[in-house]
Amino acid sequence: MIQIENNKLAALLPEILFWVLVLQLSVISISIAAGSLLLGATILLVIVWSIAKRIWIFPKTSLDYFFLAYIGIEFVTAIFSHESARAFIYSKRLLLIVIVYAVLVSFTSKEKIEKSLLIISSVTALLSLGEIIFYFSAHEERLYVFQHYMTTGGLKMMISLLLIPPILDTKNKNKKRLYYLLIFLPIFIALILTNTRSAWLGFIAGIILLSIIEYRKLFALLVFLLVLFFMIAPKHQIDRAKSIIDLHDPSNYGRLNMWTTGIKIWNDYPILGTGDIDLHELYLQYKQPDDNEYGGHLHNNYIHLLVTLGAAGFLIVMMLFGKIFHTEYKIFHLVRSDHLLKNISLGSLALFTGFLVNGMFEWNFGDHEIMVFVWFSIGLALAAERVFKGKDA
Repeated sequence: MIQIENNKLAALLPEILFWVLVLQLSVISISIAAGSLLLGATILLVIVWSIAKRIWIFPKTSLDYFFLAYIGIEFVTAIFSHESARAFIYSKRLLLIVIVYAVLVSFTSKEKIEKSLLIISSVTALLSLGEIIFYFSAHEERLYVFQHYMTTGGLKMMISLLLIPPILDTKNKNKKRLYYLLIFLPIFIALILTNTRSAWLGFIAGIILLSIIEYRKLFALLVFLLVLFFMIAPKHQIDRAKSIIDLHDPSNYGRLNMWTTGIKIWNDYPILGTGDIDLHELYLQYKQPDDNEYGGHLHNNYIHLLVTLGAAGFLIVMMLFGKIFHTEYKIFHLVRSDHLLKNISLGSLALFTGFLVNGMFEWNFGDHEIMVFVWFSIGLALAAERVFKGKDA
């Protein structure tokens, strides 16, 4: 009787986990607290499922050793940090990696994969419509409602890139392509209205990648849209775009100060860094007298990782990023005969490219909401590969 009940439970858990993940991705744009609770539910379901099946449910992937190396260096640097307790607390970000494997084992069919994309993007489109209405009614300079405008910009950028392949795929039915386009438009408009330059650059990078490896004409469309933007956009947005290359712009100048100060800190902690901690107190000791930046983080993934995890940790995370990109690219080539799975893997690759470029100007690797989507997209690509190969969860 116990064995039968365990079998029933084990059969039900993948479906429950699927919906918990979809709900988590749908609400993370609204509430980080709700997202965190659902992350806890995800971890609990994984444990219960493993106990019910009496095996560890996560399959092996090509990323496993790279994740283990990253987890290992987080703990090693925490041990040697001058703020060891705080570094261990900050290492809770490692729990988000569970999302990769949870998606892999619960998104077990093409129908589930597409359903998740439709639900999550539709919810995001509705939220974007509300944010756009608030933006214009409140006469805001930058779009935001539920999160900081930089996080909002990063989320809109990633979801926009995930939607472009199914919009462009001529093998999709026209009604489906139209629906994807309709949910893409408010998300894309919201992205523009955040005035988040790093998210704009991430989106452009993702489009360039898509144009290089699949849709050649997309680059011409990108150029047209950029010209159109500079012709019709409001002056403050045009000025915002032009400021990207202005080294005297206050935001750019502040970032340059942070990066310079970050290198100074790293010079004193070269191998294992400071540990994964808030850098504010250290930053105050190293910054120039005229530098008014807070310095809790350094608005650049790569410099921040160099400072907090040292050269050893920086190298490990760069190897992880490189492996993720290579894995998603290989999956795209493997599944390209199946147009739905090709769209998912291609969108995930564009999303990750956008994340990497966005991270040149933001600490988005340390942003909970952003990383939920990054790990989710990697899980989607791996799930696409697994479904294509016909493996059961």
